[in-house]
Amino acid sequence: MRTLIIGANGNIGQLVCRQGSALGMDLLGMVRNTEQVSSLEKLGTRAVVADLEGEFAQAFDGVSKVVFTAGSGGHTGADKTLLVDLYGAVLAIEESKRHGIEHFVMVSALDADHPLAHFPKIAPYMLAKKAADDYLRVSEVPFTILRPGLLTNNPGSGKVSTTFASSSAKKISRENVAACILAALASTPATPGRALDLVDGDQSIKELFR
Repeated sequence: MRTLIIGANGNIGQLVCRQGSALGMDLLGMVRNTEQVSSLEKLGTRAVVADLEGEFAQAFDGVSKVVFTAGSGGHTGADKTLLVDLYGAVLAIEESKRHGIEHFVMVSALDADHPLAHFPKIAPYMLAKKAADDYLRVSEVPFTILRPGLLTNNPGSGKVSTTFASSSAKKISRENVAACILAALASTPATPGRALDLVDGDQSIKELFR
């Protein structure tokens, strides 16, 4: 089963490609331009060049599962955030529906259900994530929504938590997020799917997605 990684050139996307390829998974990384192809191939992943803000239907050929981990980045304006994190996600969901995708894994954000609590600094980002999550929930595409907290570059522990005290550190390593994505892909999502908050913790990722 081939899995399309949308956002393969991002920090988490590259980790997914590296870890998944090491596990022998059939991954296809979607990148924006040809200059990014060689770096992805060095991770052991085949690449397809397609633009999330343009035409990318061809990237879904022969694909059974999809990971959406694309993002506009922290240095772009609200307009770019809406184009990538919301409109791009909606287009990917619609394309998944047309192709009968078996499992769509969405990388969202912790507390996306309360976007205005983050006004004004990252409210556009959180609003885009909430809207994309809600669109996926009613799309009839089998899904898992992962909502990681503040991302760090700490080594992955292989352990996370889906619950936490309001005063606790809401952080998670990117390596742990990538491991959760791969574990979710290996599981069969229950209809109508599930959404999981994720921070570093004490629960085995393998057990969480078993």
